[in-house]
Amino acid sequence: MELTNTRRVVPRAIWMDSAPSTNEALREAAQREELSHGTLIATADQTAGRGRLSREWITPPGTSLAVSVLIRDFGARGLGVSWLPLLAGSAVTAALQPLFPDGMRVGVKWPNDVHVRDEDDAEAGRPGLKLCGVLCEMLPDGSVVVGMGVNLLIPEWELPTDRATSVLAAGGNVGGAETVADPLGADLADRVIAALASELLRLTALAADQPQAARTLVLRHSLTLGSEVRVHLPGDEVVDGRARGLADDGSLLVDLPTGGQLTVSAGDVEHLR
Repeated sequence: MELTNTRRVVPRAIWMDSAPSTNEALREAAQREELSHGTLIATADQTAGRGRLSREWITPPGTSLAVSVLIRDFGARGLGVSWLPLLAGSAVTAALQPLFPDGMRVGVKWPNDVHVRDEDDAEAGRPGLKLCGVLCEMLPDGSVVVGMGVNLLIPEWELPTDRATSVLAAGGNVGGAETVADPLGADLADRVIAALASELLRLTALAADQPQAARTLVLRHSLTLGSEVRVHLPGDEVVDGRARGLADDGSLLVDLPTGGQLTVSAGDVEHLR
């Protein structure tokens, strides 16, 4: 794939016909040579993808995008590295929202998923269905590989779980594309990759120079804040409460029904009705 639009916004873009993992491919490339901030690797056929907590991420080839971007020198000032998954989620949100009609909201489910939901639905307080997962991996030199897996053209009957969706299945405007192998799909994929990469680089710069502005944008894109949640903590502990805000390091602040507050830096968060 040419990635004409993407090459205008990043210093180097590499399209792979197939890859076990774009995060792994970018990590290995960074070990072989000096790569610039913003270097990107993408594929529509990731055969051994992994999500958070080493969960499998498997999708039909040609219908999803795996995109990894190298971020250098993040966290030296401004927001810390722990904000990167949230910033990446906001970047994906900005890239995908224009594909959906009014009334459909794309946003971030803490800490690293992007969902879409119908705001007119009676259950609009829930996070909707998953469009994308984010996985950030730090390299020995302190650089970070930001991986994003976008469900783009998966038909409804091929979705991996009933909690997942795709831009196509959720009613987004894909311009008649069926697979990224066809011209319409290739153009759509290039536009989406260019948009999310451009926004990610903008947000990482903003997080360094104007951290409060970047933080405000993350808060605006959150589908979790204000929701009743169930937190599954390490050690099988489960706690219910209301997600109130984000701590200075991006941890989730949950108000407890018995009073007090829980700071969640690691764990799974389930939105309740």
